[in-house]
Amino acid sequence: MTVRGRKNWTGPAALAVALLMFVVACVSPRTIGNESRPGIAFAENVATPDMLQSPFKALYEDISPSVVGIEITTRAGRLGGRITTTTAYVGSGVVISDDGYVLTNQHVVNGAEGIYVVSGENAFHAEYIAGDASSDVALLLVSDPRLPPPAKLGNSDALSVGDWALVVGNPLGEQFANTLTIGVISGLGRDLSRIDGRGGAGGATNLIQTNAAINAGNSGGGLFNIQGELVGVTSMKLSNNGYFGYASIEGIGLAIPINHVKNIVASLIAHGRVLYPRVGITMQEIVSSSMEPSSEVLPRSLWVTAVEKGSPAEQAGLRVDDLIVEVDGARVVTSNEVQTAVREHAIGETVSITVYRIPGLSAIRVDEPIPEGEYLTFNVEVKILELV
Repeated sequence: MTVRGRKNWTGPAALAVALLMFVVACVSPRTIGNESRPGIAFAENVATPDMLQSPFKALYEDISPSVVGIEITTRAGRLGGRITTTTAYVGSGVVISDDGYVLTNQHVVNGAEGIYVVSGENAFHAEYIAGDASSDVALLLVSDPRLPPPAKLGNSDALSVGDWALVVGNPLGEQFANTLTIGVISGLGRDLSRIDGRGGAGGATNLIQTNAAINAGNSGGGLFNIQGELVGVTSMKLSNNGYFGYASIEGIGLAIPINHVKNIVASLIAHGRVLYPRVGITMQEIVSSSMEPSSEVLPRSLWVTAVEKGSPAEQAGLRVDDLIVEVDGARVVTSNEVQTAVREHAIGETVSITVYRIPGLSAIRVDEPIPEGEYLTFNVEVKILELV
């Protein structure tokens, strides 16, 4: 039966009308009673290009040219009566002066027959000026006006945990040249001298820790702050290959503070090697259960095992068997803490060393009570001393 005034829609036409009504209902407001309910609506794009711009883009464009690649040639052997060489893209470097000085890590260029600094399509022959294995710093010189402009050197002492950290380098070589990774300063004053075996006179001490990604090939590259200043030279990362024996280590990269590097560079240029300021003592760490002396145990301290003749330490009054407990008023328990405190002074300045002195310390038997000693403070001049 057909109702007058209505058309009975069947078949494909009815299906088409139904689909059209469904689409209109989805995109149009729907009214139920006196309420209005919106259907599906798309918000207008209110973001401007400035709002979408990364704050690191312009910064990267400023700092990346000063970061270069390091390519070395080494002797590979003999073939057909001739000596052959091999070329490898091994790490990164940073241009630090208008006259062509380039920083990198000593381990990057160690054993190289020839060294090249790579910037874009250009490869410049570099002269190896000098390096220091203990601090892992090497200095190169490029005499070519096409070398990129230098990085602006910052103040690593002004860093705080949580500051932005930008790393630019060449992870895995030329294919990933001038890679930017971003993180924060995760820690300061890290001491790895006991882990990586680079104790020495400089030691892998007082390093900057960051979670900005550092990989093989980043070595010798730049750690920058948010002002685009070079605050560190990337040196290593910790992984589960040989460090600690942990199952997994992620996001622990380390860099040498630029303030420390500045002193090393000055010494490399002036002397061809690093001359570390010393006071003339040999120390051994006493790992004790107590920070304070008692009749049962010695305080945790640095035991002076030798004093060089004619050294500032001898002239100031330090003796063998003195126990160093403070330097410049700060408690110390490791030899690296003492060395770092000494190096913070300019040549000719004095460093304050407080010792706990027990008369006849070496003659006290293990089963005897430890007699009471006295605290003494000496002002010791900081000098450059040749190692004996």
